[in-house]
This record gives sequence, structure tokens and C-alpha cells, in this order.
Amino acid sequence: MFASAVFAFRIWVQLPIIEKSLVKVSAQELTALNFAFKQMSKPLHTINYDYAVWDRTYSYMKSSNMSAKRFYEQHEYPDDTFKSLKVDGVFVFNNENKLVFSKGFNHDNDHRLIFTFTDFKQYPQNKALSPQKKVALPPIEPQIESPSDVPSKTGVIATQYGPALFSSTTILQSNRTGPIMGYLVFIRLIDKNFIDELSQYTVAGVTMSSLTQDEQNGSGINLDSNVAPTKLTASSTRIVHNIDGKPLFKLVLNHTNTSLPPLIDSSVIILLAELSTLLLLGYLLYSYFLVNPVRKLAVDIEEMDKSREIKKLQYSYRISELVKVATHFNALMGTIQEQTKQLNEQAYIDKLTNIPNRRSFEQRLETYCQLLARQQIGFTLIIADVDHFKEYNDNLGHLAGDEALMKVAQVLTQQFYRAEDICARFGGEEFIMLFRDIPEQPLCHKLEAMINGFKELNLPHPTSKTAKYVTVSFGVCTITANDYAFKSESSVIARQAILAADKALYHAKASGRNRFSKTIMTLEQIEQNN
Repeated sequence: MFASAVFAFRIWVQLPIIEKSLVKVSAQELTALNFAFKQMSKPLHTINYDYAVWDRTYSYMKSSNMSAKRFYEQHEYPDDTFKSLKVDGVFVFNNENKLVFSKGFNHDNDHRLIFTFTDFKQYPQNKALSPQKKVALPPIEPQIESPSDVPSKTGVIATQYGPALFSSTTILQSNRTGPIMGYLVFIRLIDKNFIDELSQYTVAGVTMSSLTQDEQNGSGINLDSNVAPTKLTASSTRIVHNIDGKPLFKLVLNHTNTSLPPLIDSSVIILLAELSTLLLLGYLLYSYFLVNPVRKLAVDIEEMDKSREIKKLQYSYRISELVKVATHFNALMGTIQEQTKQLNEQAYIDKLTNIPNRRSFEQRLETYCQLLARQQIGFTLIIADVDHFKEYNDNLGHLAGDEALMKVAQVLTQQFYRAEDICARFGGEEFIMLFRDIPEQPLCHKLEAMINGFKELNLPHPTSKTAKYVTVSFGVCTITANDYAFKSESSVIARQAILAADKALYHAKASGRNRFSKTIMTLEQIEQNN
């Protein structure tokens, strides 16, 4: 009997340790929900910035020609733009908070939408949409050095169609100069499709629900709160607030760990009672078959918690209850691994050079190709390759090679001022760049500045056949817009642009390196070459 009591005590001592680990899993799921909600807001802000800090939008606000204004509205905001950018509303305001242009179009079901939240007389709290601290009359000319300094605002706002994400950005010229000419607002409705996409990010199921009376009075926990759960529950709720700070709706996260499976039931207790008659033999049997596996299970979970390393438990136990616990725990670990994988896929920065990586570049290139095919906005793609880099590595070592690549990235990125342009590491010693709608003369100035930048850097290259310092060759392909009705997929533009830039790079290297070679293509030529 004594051996049975000792065993039962040891079993129940370990249960809180296991439950504590599962509660931490629930906390990680809530953190993933908050992170995913913020990640889904970022594309809306990026697109909103690109349209607001743009010469065409700036000219639209300055112009008094109604025909030119209608052309901008019809050409820049057709129905296809809403569908490709995943937005449901576009609103342009002047510096007096007066609505200049608005259009609502549901990008999922192609229904026209007429929004009323822009009526600031009826909804005065929505004046907070303005990213500017106060109305500036006459328009002020701010000093803005980088895209991050441009006044902007993101959040959630109530509409008659339900809550919506919004992004609001001050209207400026592409080089962030000139007087502020108002602000541009993009919204995306938080509907069933939005919640379904959010659930894919978090793995665990997410639903949207209305607030109770107590939650409307502020009793709930905010989405961005650091409050962690203290016990296992089937679900957790987090409150999302309106633009005026009042609770608007709640997200319900259905946890994968709803309860802790029992370790001991009546059959085990009966078995213990029967074996208690054989004290010594019973104690040895209990220790071998039950106590040691449970202790090992608890120790494995505790070590996993300390090391922060997620791995599956081995559950080759003879006791079915222990198998249930290990199986349940492994299912939770699989959920966390899937969440970690999806969160890691959000990383768009090259670890070595700390600039955008190839995936980030490909995403931006896809957007550029869609804008070119649908709105006739051209772009320039540049591939840069470090000359004689293999010899540099062989002579000075790979650590020196890594340092050289970091310095090359620093020189190249000095020529990127606009948020929509990008310089990324393509792989190895190759870098790839995009400039949207840039004239030929400024483009040549930037390329010459890059080449001169490496001359000023004067990073020694003892085995180079081109110069005594590290040099770079450039292949340049400019895709021009010529009002051609492009019929192929936008991916065709991307493939042809990269191939053309690569051929230009080969020509630059064959011509002596440390220089650039350019080529120009039209949409018609691209489709003919496909």
C-alpha cells in the first residue's frame, strides 16, 4: 500500500509541470495572433504609401483641370486595381479634411460599396484618419529625410459594412518635397475572407464576434496586450479598438490545447491496489512501468521549456494514459512548429548584408509587373555582380568576402531614396535592383554614382585584373510603357526583364567590367519573345 501511495503522489506532482508547459503554448498562440494581425496590415500600408507619395497623385491634387482629374481617377483606380491590391475603398482628402475623391469596391465579390464614415459631420471622431497633427493652411512644406518620416497612420475603423483596416498617408511628391497636399486613405474590410486568411497565419482557428456589454465598457483584454493566460482554456478573446479608442469587436482564438488528458483513472487505481500486496515486487514494477516514464515525460518537457527547443516526445509507453499525454503534447508541438515556420517565412531581410533578400525582391517585382501590364507604369531592373569575387575569396578568405559583400550592399543602397524602389541581394555576389518610372538621365547618374562609390570606397582587391580595388559590373534593363494591350501573365514580364538584364550584365563584363550596359524593351517585344 505504501508503494502505491508513493507512486500516486509522484504522478500528481508532475501534472502541474505538464499543465504549465501547455499554458505557455496557449500564450504563444496568442502572440502569433497579434503578430499575424499586424503582418496583414503591412501590405495595405506599403501600397497606400506608394500611391500617396507619388508625383501623379500630387499633380492630381494641384490640378484644377477637371478632365485631367477624371483621367487620374479612372486610370489609377479601376476595379482591377482593387482586386490586385486587395483593397475595398480609396479616399482622397485635402488639407481641410474635405473629401476630394472616393470609391468603394469589394475586391472579393465585385460589389460596389458606398461608404459613409467619411462624413465627418456625422462621424466627427473619424477626423482622426488624418495623419497630420493639425490642418495646415496654407499647405506647409515639411523637411522629410526618409520614407519612415512621412506622416502616416494605420488602424481599424468602423464602417456600415463592418470593421476595416485603414492606412492613411500624407500626399507628397515622389522625392518627399513640396507642400503637403492632403492625405490618401486605403481600407480593407475585415470580413470572413480576412478572418480565414488570419486563421491560416495562426494555424489555430480564429473567429470574429461582437462585444458583450461588459466588453463594450472596457472589461476585455486588448489584442496587443502582453497579458498571458494562467490556465488551460478552450479559447481566448482579444479586443480590437476603433479609431476613436473604443472597443469595436473581438477576435476569438480557439486553442489547440483544450484540456489536459488524465494520467490516472479507475483502472490504474485498481491495478495499484492489486499490486500493493506485493510490496517490494510491486514497487519495482511500478517504478519500471509507470514512475520512471512519467518522470522522464515531465523532465523532457521541462528541459524543452528551458532550452526553447521544440521537438517531439517519444511515447513508446505501455500505459495508454501516458501515450495520450505524449500524443496530445506532440500535436501541440506540431502546431507550434507550423506557426514558427510561417512566421519565419515572413522574414524578408538577408542576414549577411541586412538588405532585402531575393524573396522580398520577387514580391516587389510582381507588383511592378502588374502595374506595368495594367496601368502602363514602366520600371528599370538592374543586376549587379562583383568582379572577380571568386579570386577575392580564394586570396583573402571567405570572412573577408562576407565583409566585402556587406560594404558593396552599403554603397548600392545609398542610391535608393524612394520607398517603392528596392535593392536586394540576389544570391552569392549578385545584387538586384528595381527603380519604378525613372527617366534615363537620373538612372545614368545613379549608375555612375554607384561605380564611383566603389572607387571612393577603395576596397583593395590584390588579384583583380580590372582595378586595384573591388569593382562591380551592372546589367540594366528598362521596361517601357507604350499603351500596348498586354495579354500574357505578368510573370512573363518578370522573366523577360531578368533575362535581358542578365544579358546586359554579360555584355558589361565582356566589355571590360567596372561599367554598366543597358537595354530597353517594350511590352510588345516581351510578348513577342515569350
